[in-house]
Amino acid sequence: MLVGFITAKTRIVDDHSRSSLCDLILNVFLPCNILSSFFNTNPSQLPSLGITFAISVLTLVACFFLAHFVLYRKAGKDQKRVLLYATIISNASFLGNPLIENIYGFDALIYSAVFLIPLRIALWTLGIAIFSGGTASIKKLVFHPCLVATYLGILVMVTGFSPPALVSRLAFSLGNCTTPVSMMVVGSILGLVSAKNMFTKLTLYYTALRLVFLPIALLGILVLLRAPVIPAGVSVILCGTPAPVTTSILATKYSGDKEFASKIIFVSTLLSVISIPFLIWLLQFALGN
Repeated sequence: MLVGFITAKTRIVDDHSRSSLCDLILNVFLPCNILSSFFNTNPSQLPSLGITFAISVLTLVACFFLAHFVLYRKAGKDQKRVLLYATIISNASFLGNPLIENIYGFDALIYSAVFLIPLRIALWTLGIAIFSGGTASIKKLVFHPCLVATYLGILVMVTGFSPPALVSRLAFSLGNCTTPVSMMVVGSILGLVSAKNMFTKLTLYYTALRLVFLPIALLGILVLLRAPVIPAGVSVILCGTPAPVTTSILATKYSGDKEFASKIIFVSTLLSVISIPFLIWLLQFALGN
């Protein structure tokens, strides 16, 4: 992140190259990372993966109702659209795999991939509808590279198919680029934004909800339900990621409050450097892992 911050400040990375890096991550590195995570799995993991998927769907539904009816009733119309989107959709689709791989190891990436399926579907349907009033095409949704990689990975897991060594090495090598390049992009985004007037009551309120209240509430529920450790831990960490970069992109495209969107991205991303280690400690205390 520090390298990304410096490259943005020194203009080594500009808007065009940053956009290209994001495209590489979402269309090449991350799909390879997802696909390779399925290579050493087996069908016996399907029940725990089903639990992970169910947690993701229920969390998504709960976030929608809380954000729409409870949390932001006093916010202005344009700000509420931004807050609604950034509460339902987190940056887990971008930061998820790098975080989980570094916290739980490579073998846990399969849980991250499954948790993110509902999130990516919501991003291209409900997320766009919040800003535009319309929805993305089904073709664009179904054939998103990250989802295609997930489909192929599940097929590999269920059939027990072993890909050729060249294919597996290629997937592993490209997938290993996900973490460093993702962190550089996040740092470069922070380097773009001036910290002046960023820390308002509303941005701090949102950040506290996104980074602390929602993941801790989810953790409490999962502990009470005695959910398996890995699905629970992965779900809580991904729930506690900051506002997604797409908040600002969609707000700009559909004439939303792009300045406010940039503020919550900056504040939540910056403070997640503190909150995510705290969540990891809390998980170790609550789940014993």
